[in-house]
Amino acid sequence: MTRIAALLHDPFAGSLAMLCALALAGFVALGLAASGVAASDDVAVQLSYVVSGALGGLALVGFALGLVLVQARRRDEARRRAELERVVRAASEFLAAVRER
Repeated sequence: MTRIAALLHDPFAGSLAMLCALALAGFVALGLAASGVAASDDVAVQLSYVVSGALGGLALVGFALGLVLVQARRRDEARRRAELERVVRAASEFLAAVRER
């Protein structure tokens, strides 16, 4: 239960869930556009489905996946900085202990 609570308080998990929902909405738009194009023989009607549904769906999916990459990089950079800070803190404690001798 504590792992689920920690996951709910993690900002990356929240943003990832929101971005996955946005990507899912983009895939739904793509599916609706495909079914709308398949249901009509009129090119003018098909074009409206392609422009509004397919391009909009692709834009949503691309935007969401791009932001997932940005969020993952930010999380990895924060972890790297925290690890570097731990190393610097340990080195400074070691130097302080050596100076005391």
